[in-house]
Formats: sequence, C-alpha cells, structure tokens
Amino acid sequence: MPDASIDWAALYQKHREAMFGAAREVLCGSGRVDLAEDAVHNAMVSLMQSPPTEAPRSWEALLVATAKRRALDMATSAYMSRRMPLSEEYIPETNHVVVEDEILERIEALAVARAVLARLDHRTRTVFREIVVFDRARAEVAAELGVTPPRISQIVTKVLAEIRAAVEKGG
Repeated sequence: MPDASIDWAALYQKHREAMFGAAREVLCGSGRVDLAEDAVHNAMVSLMQSPPTEAPRSWEALLVATAKRRALDMATSAYMSRRMPLSEEYIPETNHVVVEDEILERIEALAVARAVLARLDHRTRTVFREIVVFDRARAEVAAELGVTPPRISQIVTKVLAEIRAAVEKGG
C-alpha cells in the first residue's frame, strides 16, 4: 500500500528525466532502449508498493538506482532469455535526420568485425560473445571456462584490438 505521506507524483515529476536517462543507459547495452519508460514505471511502482522505512538522504539517488535495477532486470530477462531484436533506437540520428553515410560506415564496420569474429577459435569467440554481446560477468564466464577473470579480460582486449585494427585498415 502506498505511503500517503510521500508525494510520489512530485518525486516522479522532479526526477523522471534522471531516472529515464539511467534506465536508457543500462538498456543501451542490450539494444532495448525502448524499454526505458517501462523500467522507470516499474521502479516507481515497486517503490510505491514498498516505500523506504526512513526518508532517504537523496530521493533522486534512490529513484535512479531503482530505475537502473529495473532496467537491468528487463535487459537480462527480455533480451537474454527471449533474444529480442535490437530496437530502432540504434539508428544514428542528428536532429532526427538519419545520416546515411554514418549508417553505411557502421554497416561496413560490422561486416569487417563479423569477418574477424569468424576467424576466431570457438573458445575465444565464446568469451567475446558472453562478455561483450551478452554483458555477462567476467568471473562467471571465467569459472565456466576454467580460467581467471584477468585472462577473460586479456582475451576480450585482444579481440577488440583485432577488430579495431581491421576496421581501421578497411577489412
């Protein structure tokens, strides 16, 4: 039951942009920035249903942290389990006008990156996919593969350097 002494509407109005920005940033990694509003809504609902027992030092910090947690929950459940497609939010825009050259450059860079990834051995490609694409924890992936987290970092750094070099070279 919502706490009647807390003006939730005023808190939402005051901090919604910060909450949305935090949720959008978290969801950007999963390609589902379109879920940012839902994350903010879920954060507000969860706080209203279970308000803090004491007034927080910073309502903004609490609201933003809760929006981030809800966005992270959404990113892992919606994207990871259902493999939902990337949203249209990733199309680069400048003043709402799509910059075609930039899109073509990104497509070309993706093709080069895909070629680099195709040449990797299975284990290296798995590490890259789990860490960079699925944003899993290094320690978790390291434990599954029987290596140390620093080794996972080395592998990812090496692959990213190979991709960067190939893209700069043009293939």
